[in-house]
Amino acid sequence: MNDMQLSVSPSLYIKPKKFMWSYIGTFLFMLGGCIENSWLSAWLNTQGFDQAQIGQIFAGYGIMVAVTSWLSGVCVDVFGPKKVMLTGFAVYLIGSVAFLKFALPGHDFTAILVTYMLRGVGYPLVCYAFLVRLTIQLDSHQQGIGTSMFWVVYNLGFTILGPMLAASLIPSLGQVNVIWSGMGVALVGVLFMVFLEKNRFELKPRTTPVLQELSAGISIMYQRPRIGLAVIVKTINGLGTYGFVVVLPLFLQGKQFSLEEWASIWGITFISNQVFNIIFGWLGDKIGFRRTIQIFGSVLTGVATLIVYWVPMMWGHNYLALMLAMCLWGAGLAGFVPMTPLVPMMAPDKKGAANSAVNFGSGLGNFVGPALVSVLAGFGTAAVMYAMAALYLLSGILVHFLTVPGEK
Repeated sequence: MNDMQLSVSPSLYIKPKKFMWSYIGTFLFMLGGCIENSWLSAWLNTQGFDQAQIGQIFAGYGIMVAVTSWLSGVCVDVFGPKKVMLTGFAVYLIGSVAFLKFALPGHDFTAILVTYMLRGVGYPLVCYAFLVRLTIQLDSHQQGIGTSMFWVVYNLGFTILGPMLAASLIPSLGQVNVIWSGMGVALVGVLFMVFLEKNRFELKPRTTPVLQELSAGISIMYQRPRIGLAVIVKTINGLGTYGFVVVLPLFLQGKQFSLEEWASIWGITFISNQVFNIIFGWLGDKIGFRRTIQIFGSVLTGVATLIVYWVPMMWGHNYLALMLAMCLWGAGLAGFVPMTPLVPMMAPDKKGAANSAVNFGSGLGNFVGPALVSVLAGFGTAAVMYAMAALYLLSGILVHFLTVPGEK
């Protein structure tokens, strides 16, 4: 596949601030479309499902996120971002209605699994389509700050205000009605991104079959092994974000933390994360993407994962201590932000495929995190947390090999 930059003439390079409607739309979609993410596992446990089943539900959701994250990069190049967004929202809507109207009321594990998987199609096709567009239409010197701004609004809705809003609304509305309300907010976000976003996007003429272009996001991982390593690193990046929400709410209940306390800590964690997203996005442009990822992403996050586990084990129900430990972990997680601009730079002649690969890694984290919890749940929370910490530290070794053309 040709360089994705060829799909945009030089005159169409756009500054990040010109994408304001899409940034706002991303925030609204993640706020509403994923409003249940931080507390659904604990609530399903009260509905009679055990941790292994809950892990399977979240892992199934993660499979769909992984597949559609992989598709998003090349689909934008083939069909354009707005068609991809509308398709993602349509499938999300169908899955969500079936999940809320039929699967949950029937307490049917298989139905919940399948419909929640369909719900997982939504945010990768809606929001990652915008992220791919940014990597195409921003100048190289704006990649760090432009993609950092994306992750700020993404996490502001997903992991900060979403959990806090849900915690405040659940007592009056109930869990199911909170999810219904979130769907309305997600709809507004899509409308902003599709109809208020006026920046021009040019599709390049296709010289290869669509299926061949779609497969490029997978084939590039073995054609260029460094891209495959980058996918592994990006997968490890997401382990805690998607695994913690399965394992920690149940673990902390045993330490006398309430669901509301957990939701507020999770939200505060990602306030720290967003501050450091901007710092590490800027730092990546200054000292290099790989160095930033290794020091602040891999090492700091690995150590902080252990601290998050040790704090409640040592001090029990200590809200402030756990909050500070989680904020340290959130800061470390921000060190992985430069992965988004780094991977396309590793394959400048195949940016579409490289974008699909890095998005695939983002989605795999959504699957591997809950799957790791499901597999290790029988060995206890310690096994899960130590395994995650070890993988974060391993990623620091892998990052050493993520070189760009011409770099030793």
